[in-house]
Amino acid sequence: MTSPVASLRLPAPARAWWALGLLVALLFAAIGWGVHAIYQAREQRYRHQIEGGLQAVNHMQVRGVTDWRRRRLREAAALTDDRLLAQAVARWRATAAPDAEQAVRERLRILVEHVRYTAAYFVDPQGRLILDAGGPATGTLQPPEMRALEGALARAEPGIVELRRDPAFAFPFFGLLAPLYDGTASLGAIWLVMDARTTLYPLLETWPTSSRTAESVLVERQDDTALFLSPLRHRSDEPLALRLPAEPGSRDPMVLAVAGVRGAFYGSDYRNQPVLAVASAVPDSPWLLVSKVDVADAFTAAQRREWLALSLFVSLGLLSLGCVVVLWQGRAWRRERALKAELERNLRWLDNAQKAASVGYFVYEGQSDAFIMSRMASAIFGLPSDGRMTLRQWVGMLHPDERAQTLEIHGRAMSERIPLRTQYRIQRNGDGQVRWIEVWGEYGDSAGDGEPLLMTGTVQDITDRKHTEDELARYRNALESQVRMDPLTQVANRLALDEAVARAWSQALREGSSLALLMIDVDHFKAYNDYYGHVAGDRCLQRVASALASALGRPGDLLARYGGEEFAVLLPGADADAALAVAHRLQEVLRALSLEHRANPGGFTVTASMGLAHLRPADVVSAGTETRAGVDAAQPLFQQADAALYRAKQLGRDRVVSYDAQCAATLYEAGQPAPAIMLIYDI
Repeated sequence: MTSPVASLRLPAPARAWWALGLLVALLFAAIGWGVHAIYQAREQRYRHQIEGGLQAVNHMQVRGVTDWRRRRLREAAALTDDRLLAQAVARWRATAAPDAEQAVRERLRILVEHVRYTAAYFVDPQGRLILDAGGPATGTLQPPEMRALEGALARAEPGIVELRRDPAFAFPFFGLLAPLYDGTASLGAIWLVMDARTTLYPLLETWPTSSRTAESVLVERQDDTALFLSPLRHRSDEPLALRLPAEPGSRDPMVLAVAGVRGAFYGSDYRNQPVLAVASAVPDSPWLLVSKVDVADAFTAAQRREWLALSLFVSLGLLSLGCVVVLWQGRAWRRERALKAELERNLRWLDNAQKAASVGYFVYEGQSDAFIMSRMASAIFGLPSDGRMTLRQWVGMLHPDERAQTLEIHGRAMSERIPLRTQYRIQRNGDGQVRWIEVWGEYGDSAGDGEPLLMTGTVQDITDRKHTEDELARYRNALESQVRMDPLTQVANRLALDEAVARAWSQALREGSSLALLMIDVDHFKAYNDYYGHVAGDRCLQRVASALASALGRPGDLLARYGGEEFAVLLPGADADAALAVAHRLQEVLRALSLEHRANPGGFTVTASMGLAHLRPADVVSAGTETRAGVDAAQPLFQQADAALYRAKQLGRDRVVSYDAQCAATLYEAGQPAPAIMLIYDI
């Protein structure tokens, strides 16, 4: 009898087919799982490529907007530092002369026509419009500009008025208030107005793709709303007119950006369309830049191709396992080619964006000690466009004067894994040109111990900018030298004398040496002006100054106009005899000029009285009870020279009187000694 269990067993052929079917099912399941994993990996890789490309565009535009703001602020700061402009404004405000007004109007016209500002006004400290490039102006500043003016005058630096609208202008504008000073007194400010449509908004239209949904928008948080600062592509709202409430739970990219979201994220824009967005803050400003593109525009085509390839692969796999494997390989190869072509198009778009911004991208691989660079980066370094540069090549291009410092900066950034931002010079391969470059870079957050070092960044040629900065520095130095020169006599003025005395006093104090000062006063110069007129008086002072300057032989000696018809001669390191010899030489030079002076009671030529003081700073400091610095410490020297000059005038002028440290004086008339007792005054 057959047992029930034995009757339930499958025949051997049936069991074999069942095992084969199970094996095939498991094989297909494994293949399906593998296909799904490959599809997910490719989709994720493509998603990262799209997100990375959008981030690169956003960062490029943020840098462009940041450079735009900093350039405007540098131009306003240059106006504040422009002493010639301040002097022209002060002269116009003091005299109201037409030629003085024309000089100020010419500067305002240059700002409008050459620097491309929409309008430029001079405003007084109370915010009243006084003058523009066309002539007198009327009106007063609005509250935002008035607050910026008050802050600028208080800080002595330009004030910014962020983007806004006003009935006075038919466009959104950006404003700056550059304060002007006459010494320490405030003259007012230059109000610069820039039409945002002409220079700022075009920076947001630079896109490496022809996408119909991609756009970048400037936004700013005001109260509990997101204010749109730039125009939208798909709406006709005027800039600075559209606001969105910053409500919790909103998925609008602009609202998320003002709420603090940064980097790449997904949301739903003002058209209720799903979008991929990147938000970044514009440095040194309240602005945020949001770049976005429709998800459907960015991903749908690639997803459709992927699903079609997968469905075809599965259909063919049902016919034959072998054919499935062959066809799967073919489809995978074609799919990879399509992704590579898409990636190449994206790289071409990014390359066009690099050329527009003169910025190149690079990746440094620590494992191979090599740089993988974009074509723009290769052009900056003067290399072929193969996209590779070894570490040895890069080190060889560093300028010898800065090689050690540059390597130290890069080494510290590599060892500490910190962001890198530096500027240095290179000598390019091929043409050997010396160029300035600026490098931004950072290391991947995922890099851990034992993993290959990877740094990504950008490189920009800033040679033209460096040349401009050098020109501005030379211009600033030239202005500083003009400030320390007397405009009439072309010798040093009182400021230059005070600075030279402070330096010479400190040096003599350190070295224990002596210091001499000669005070010179042209005799009866008021009578000269009354007799010959002030124009002739100015020419007389110019000839006297030229003669005195030509008689000074030592490099350290300094002739300065002390005030009016009075001059001072600083003689560092000169002892009493040497200083007295210089005084007699100067007196002889003036007599040799034989300048006519019929109003001089002592003769018919221009003469001068001279007072000479000589001392050692170490003696003054050791005898004093208080410590003073700078030119204040040298006041005893000025007091003694003034006392000697006073005594020379008392004794009949046209002579040199020397004051010694023991309060005894010797009177010398016409170079011949004559005994006298000098009165010492506590001045």
